[in-house]
Amino acid sequence: MTYSTRTLLVFLATSALYLQSAAASVLPFSSVEEPLAEQRYRFIDRFAADEQNQVSRQDFLNAWQQRFTALSDFAAGKISEEVFVAFEMTELEQQLLNAREAHIRQTLNRFNALDRDNDGNISWEEYQASGQRIFDRFDTNQNGVVAVGDPDPAPRRRAQSNTQTDNERRRVRSLLAMPTTHNNQGFLTMFATDDKQQVSWQDFEQQRRSVYDRTDVNGDGLVSRGEYLDEFMSRVARREQEVRQTHKELAQHVFRQMDQAQRGWLSKKDFVAYGLAVFQLWDTTNEQQISEAQPLPEQEPQLQLAVRQP
Repeated sequence: MTYSTRTLLVFLATSALYLQSAAASVLPFSSVEEPLAEQRYRFIDRFAADEQNQVSRQDFLNAWQQRFTALSDFAAGKISEEVFVAFEMTELEQQLLNAREAHIRQTLNRFNALDRDNDGNISWEEYQASGQRIFDRFDTNQNGVVAVGDPDPAPRRRAQSNTQTDNERRRVRSLLAMPTTHNNQGFLTMFATDDKQQVSWQDFEQQRRSVYDRTDVNGDGLVSRGEYLDEFMSRVARREQEVRQTHKELAQHVFRQMDQAQRGWLSKKDFVAYGLAVFQLWDTTNEQQISEAQPLPEQEPQLQLAVRQP
């Protein structure tokens, strides 16, 4: 498996400040590829000191060296691949727990929204009515079919407080991001079958009926709160396993990128050189700091060339 610089940057930037507080990281690692602008925001938010909107080279270096100290405490100054990967996976589990708890809250909120008569169950009629609202929103030309090339629906408006900061308004991609219908492409990815380029209402309703019947485990014709939660969380559990495997592979790959001398362990020099190479990829104007005012990299640079030992 090969990894782009973009994916490596996300991995490094979201995993590096574990020791800045006693708590595990609150920024999730995302196993899906993100736009460069979003990655840079993560990097700045992760390493900025005193709630600033920029990261100086020295602030980053201090934080990066703290992480080496944390890792080397387990390995007498020489970090093996086993220690590096184990440390990353331990941190990942806390992040997974946070993401899982968020999914539970969101799932129960969705259940409450679907249970229009508040009887503690979702009837097929309630579920079908929700499906009709979803389909109508994406059937923007009202021809009974959602197809490739149809305009995206108007974005839903979210209430925002005037006191919210820009950072508070930013939505951070979930570590356990699940497929969504935020746009036409997402809708078709979820519901188009057999490589079709469109989804009719009949196709859509049939798939929804199949999900409803599968969720109604006891076959009483109603979906209870527990059944609804169990069905969704079973999908989340499968996603967790995918994330664990991807995270482990990335940790192994990053370690080998750091270990330029191929000794099987990392010195502080190895660790710092790699961190500074990552910093330099974002510092496109060579100002010794990273901010959102700087231009993004024009293309994905070759990280393996940037991390050669000075």
